Amino acid sequence: MSYKYTVEQVSAGHYVLPRTGAMRTEVHGWLSPALFAQTDEALWSQAARAAASPGAIGLHLMPDTHLGYGIPVGGVLVTEDTVVQAGSGYDISCGVVYLQVPGLHAADVADVARRRAWVDAVEARVATGLGTHRPRLAPRLKAPLLDDVLRHGARALGVRAEVCERQFIPVTDAFNPHRVQRAHAKALPQLGSVGGGNHFIELQVDRDDGQVFVMVHCGSRGYGWQTANHFFFEGAALRGLPRARREESWLRIDEPLGRLYWDHHNSAANYAVANRHLIVQGVREATQVVFGHDAEVYYEISHNLVQEETLVLPDGSTQRGFVHRKGATRAFPAGHPDLVGTPWAATGHPCLIPGSMLDGAAILFPEPGAHRSACSVNHGSGRVMGRGQAKRDLAALHDDIDAEMQGIERMLGGVKVRGVVGNTARTPLDECHHVYKELDAVIEVLALEGIARLDRRLYPVANLKGTD
Repeated sequence: MSYKYTVEQVSAGHYVLPRTGAMRTEVHGWLSPALFAQTDEALWSQAARAAASPGAIGLHLMPDTHLGYGIPVGGVLVTEDTVVQAGSGYDISCGVVYLQVPGLHAADVADVARRRAWVDAVEARVATGLGTHRPRLAPRLKAPLLDDVLRHGARALGVRAEVCERQFIPVTDAFNPHRVQRAHAKALPQLGSVGGGNHFIELQVDRDDGQVFVMVHCGSRGYGWQTANHFFFEGAALRGLPRARREESWLRIDEPLGRLYWDHHNSAANYAVANRHLIVQGVREATQVVFGHDAEVYYEISHNLVQEETLVLPDGSTQRGFVHRKGATRAFPAGHPDLVGTPWAATGHPCLIPGSMLDGAAILFPEPGAHRSACSVNHGSGRVMGRGQAKRDLAALHDDIDAEMQGIERMLGGVKVRGVVGNTARTPLDECHHVYKELDAVIEVLALEGIARLDRRLYPVANLKGTD
């Protein structure tokens, strides 16, 4: 049967795939007509399979959704008592930290040479790309810090809880950091590094008031990948799945392997949060050296994580559940029970949304309608082209893409700023703006449906990619 053509549009930005066959819950797609038209049968078939997961009680597709494995990217699966490992995938707790630079404005970063100096200063302090190298000014970390990080995340670094989505997720006394030795071997050498793929450090300027921010986007590095890979195989063996289908495995939270995975998943989340905040230290130093201003953490949040949360049901009652955000961002609005006692209780917490390296990023705040989307929003603008395809199909346009990055002019806070300075000789084709949806079109859906509002729209002026 066709799933896409059984989807019903119920409002301007809301589509529903009715429950059918083995599906345990219907699928809600938060999409404009144009974004719905970009989806295909493979995406909706994958969503239907995810909705059939044991314990599933809800499934949502964010407006940046596209085909993934197990669960669509931009997919939010809610379960009662099970954990589906694909809900965090291989980069457990990939996410973003935003820094604001008080007193630094668009006019201060308009000069290309100063931005180039900032890129060089960051590279001297923060490792980018694959592997375990450390630049000359990066801190040399000691083994005792790692054990504290795996258990206590950002708290191990003295980071304040109010600037974190979660300072750390508890692990039990049974947690053994050496159990997955391949993961543990990667952990210390890569702590405080960006990694490859779509991860980056970016100097950005607010479109309207010209304030300067820095966005850091990275995850749990080799520790998270090896942890996920280990438990995909273990889960497949337990469920009787062939190794080639290991990414379909799932675990009950009350069974031994489920408890073991939950501990290690949470330790990888703690690692990712601490990793971002260690990178912050190098970024702050570089910003002080080049611009003479210190940066301060605005907020930090994950967008690739399973979390146990309080679910607010349509009748106003609550229950606990596991929310799998596979390329989606948590969005607790004002009054959410899990925000009680935090500085964000009256406003909701910020949602930090990266976009492409040309088209910029956004800060959103959840609206009351966020409860309709399992308190979730998009995690970016969403890919429309895979990495291999981008490298093949865009090769002939590489000169034009480079020229666009160097020549783009924008008025930011009333100041003309030209070009995006990078740390790569050429624009990575698999990360250029052609491979992503339009961020503004994605955000508009959330505003239309009362899920979130735009607070800041920011554009890049310098970018460091974690090259492969």
